[in-house]
Amino acid sequence: MEPALAMASAVKSKRTSRGRQKIRIKKIENPERRAVTFSKRRKGLFVMAAELCARTGAHAAVIVFSPSGRPYAYSYPSVDEVLRRFLVGQFRDRAGLGGMQELVQMRALLLGEGDERAAEPHRGAVLEELQRGVEELEKLRRFVLAKADVVG
Repeated sequence: MEPALAMASAVKSKRTSRGRQKIRIKKIENPERRAVTFSKRRKGLFVMAAELCARTGAHAAVIVFSPSGRPYAYSYPSVDEVLRRFLVGQFRDRAGLGGMQELVQMRALLLGEGDERAAEPHRGAVLEELQRGVEELEKLRRFVLAKADVVG
């Protein structure tokens, strides 16, 4: 065996660490270690979300609750805007509505502020489901804003 090869194999056998290992995913039992891990992973998650938004122009919201129940949030442009777009999109798909303007018209009709003719294009939408969707959106918006005030 050549001297250079013998030295290289000798160096390889003197490793003190095992290198990069696969980590089993399980709950960390030690509360202090769990809190430290949560903090580090939360920061990493927010950094990745910020990078996604910066590189692609995406709008994103990440809401995480710590094991103790404390809320943390990252969003671009804002939690309110991202949640509104998400919920309106989901509701529009379920109710067969075409956009935010139609949702506002239907809400006005339900509250007795609109013209009944505004509802004609949306005969297929169930009014109770529309009202529940509007109430859920408002409740979630208030909840997120209240939690954001607590954190901020």
